[in-house]
Amino acid sequence: MNALLNLPLGELTATGLAAAAVILFYALYRSMKRVKQRRIDDNLEQLKLLRLLLADLQRHRGLSTGLLSGDQSLRADVASVRARVDQSIARVQSLRTNYPQEWKNLVTQWNALRNDTGRDPESNMLDHHRLIRDTIFLIEDIAAEVDLSAGREELSYLICIWHEVVQTAEWSGQARALGTGIAAAQNSSAAQRVRLRFLHQKIEQLSQTAFTTLQQHFSSRERLAQCRSAVENFLQCINRELLSQEKPKIEAKHYFDQATNAINELLALVDTALNDLQQVHQNSR
Repeated sequence: MNALLNLPLGELTATGLAAAAVILFYALYRSMKRVKQRRIDDNLEQLKLLRLLLADLQRHRGLSTGLLSGDQSLRADVASVRARVDQSIARVQSLRTNYPQEWKNLVTQWNALRNDTGRDPESNMLDHHRLIRDTIFLIEDIAAEVDLSAGREELSYLICIWHEVVQTAEWSGQARALGTGIAAAQNSSAAQRVRLRFLHQKIEQLSQTAFTTLQQHFSSRERLAQCRSAVENFLQCINRELLSQEKPKIEAKHYFDQATNAINELLALVDTALNDLQQVHQNSR
């Protein structure tokens, strides 16, 4: 301290300015880090909600299509899923987001299609397709807004989660909705079978790409193996029960459950990724 007091005035001023600059830059760095961390936290919260919405909107599409195709036993299941979507939609107002218009669009679309009165199976599916497509677009936008992986190599698989895995789940969801309607009606048109073959091909191609990519860095090999098995079983079910016969005998609920098992396993990969991200960012605080 005495040595500092004995410094010439010019050197004392320069030393004080340098110390003040260091403190200022450190404070600025801490502030920027807090802002970035808050954005990451906000985006993770939105991704978790979107993951719930994606699963329930897909379930609502499949169940409501089966109901509108004639299987009245699905009515209670439709009501249950509709209530869950309503709960998720109610949470949108409390989100901190850079995408308010996109969220508003999702809410508007859901409110327009949540009631199945007077709807036909085809228009019901198309309206759900559009809503789910926009949900996936928002997932991709939020996931890309900031580097959630924080440059960590072990999280380099995330881009595969947001694209191939989510899209495989959506193709599977479309196959579930279409197939549930066919099973409920116990009849299929040539056009429906062509569409189902296309969906079968997309699921097969995208899932193989995803499994190959995730084999390198994904944190749970056991979860990955379970998902691969469930998807393969679902693809076999489509071939055996729907594509091989014009008048399928499988019950709509049984087919729906078979498809749901595959979709749940795909979305469980998304859950694992979100948990990995949560852990990484908690440890880096």
